[in-house]
Amino acid sequence: MKLLVVEDELYAREALVRQIKKYDVTHVFEIYQAANGAEGWEICQKEDPELVLTDIRMPKMDGLQLLEQIRLDGRKTKVIILSAYSDFGYARSALSNGAFDYLLKPIDDEMLAKCLNRLMEQHRTERKEALLSGRDMATQYLLKSIRTPGYSGFVEKTVFARTFPSYQLGVIFFVADSQNAERNISEAAREKFPGALEREYGAAFLTKLRFLELESGLWVLVIRPEGDTLFLWRRIRKILEEAGLNVRIGVSAVQSTGASPGTACKEVMDLLKCRLNQKESILFAERQEKEVQMEYYLPKAQEDLLEKALEYGNSQKTQEVLDEIFEGVNNSLPIRCDCLELLYSQIMVLYRRAISLEETSAELEKGTERLMQFDTLNDLRDYLKRIASGICRMRGVSSDAESKPAQSGNEIVEKMTAYAMEHYSMDITVRELAESVFFMNQNYISHLFAEKKGISFSAFLRQVRISHAKELLKEEKWSVTEVAAMVGYNDTSQFIRIFRQEVGVTPKKYRATEGNLSDS
Repeated sequence: MKLLVVEDELYAREALVRQIKKYDVTHVFEIYQAANGAEGWEICQKEDPELVLTDIRMPKMDGLQLLEQIRLDGRKTKVIILSAYSDFGYARSALSNGAFDYLLKPIDDEMLAKCLNRLMEQHRTERKEALLSGRDMATQYLLKSIRTPGYSGFVEKTVFARTFPSYQLGVIFFVADSQNAERNISEAAREKFPGALEREYGAAFLTKLRFLELESGLWVLVIRPEGDTLFLWRRIRKILEEAGLNVRIGVSAVQSTGASPGTACKEVMDLLKCRLNQKESILFAERQEKEVQMEYYLPKAQEDLLEKALEYGNSQKTQEVLDEIFEGVNNSLPIRCDCLELLYSQIMVLYRRAISLEETSAELEKGTERLMQFDTLNDLRDYLKRIASGICRMRGVSSDAESKPAQSGNEIVEKMTAYAMEHYSMDITVRELAESVFFMNQNYISHLFAEKKGISFSAFLRQVRISHAKELLKEEKWSVTEVAAMVGYNDTSQFIRIFRQEVGVTPKKYRATEGNLSDS
């Protein structure tokens, strides 16, 4: 933290600097000095200190004028006013202009320490909030550099370079598994990831790391490298796994200040996407062999065969065609990452056509079904085969039967609606519904339901449950806990929270209100 002392008396200025250094045992402060307000203002413009301690009575520009100039310039600098005069007018003027504190000379060590402790605590809180919300300037540069190739925001880049004279960038992919299949992986990551890092690194968490959520379940973490970083990344993986998060991590080589985070991020993303047949949960870009990447494109004949097999609901034929496609892929290894992505997207487009979904969905590019979730090519192949089998079963056509019209999107949504209305008291998740009832990819039916109904399936199910709960609460014989269980909530506190969100009052207050209305 940059700290500026402004004092026209040399002896008093040096004495205060000694007091600050005595307090600053961990060397947090980078101390600057000025002999008057005008000189102090020049340093503020050049160095932008976080904290200024300034005397009031000085030549050229006094302390109150300096404070006013800092505020007029829109700076967030904390200013502590020092004065030998116990005059309330000075204090009132200083505090009304946004001074952080007002200290009377002579300043003893205890008084100074108390003031600086309060300032440091507030500073840490503000830095943490800025970091977690993404408002931090270094984080903003990181995000914009990744989102906008060639971005070169001077101010943000300068802050980033000052924070990271060199850096190493990691891409962390949070894998949804059986433990958190019901929960949104993005919510789980937001809840646990920053906290796990903060517990591990303490105050250094604010100075040595930057992170951001690039998209659901996909985070970028930048560290300041110190020595061999292999152990550090393994430790990060361990603390995330201890927090119950299954992760895969790709790590760039150490980058110089001038290197674009966007370029480093793209290289690591490609590394993770094309990690198939590699078992490591952490991949280091500089340790990967530089292989010649081959091109592979889905043959038109096989694309047509797969589309026709899906159209006729011929499950056996779809399995055979997919096996042939992946045999060709294996024979072409190693293939370029963009070719593998294109193959995946082409097959997903065929699937969407087969169940009458629009082809141009953001899910094809940014959905949870990314290449990074697969360990091997066989995993990817088997996943695509399961979806194809589900599509054919949904059509209700045997492997050698003639074609018949596919269920329309409206029919699928009607069945999902009816299922929710009938089974609302059960533990229903979209994943279970997709795999056990409709035999389809959960992303397909989630998108379709939201598209047709204008509301997510989980939100619709919540409304159904709360509607039934309201009816049950009108009967005094059921306790709130019993009502919660009857409408599908095993956790009463969760039920109360959701009920209040939906209805505006707690179940108990709702029951009391409805009872009064009934009596009247």
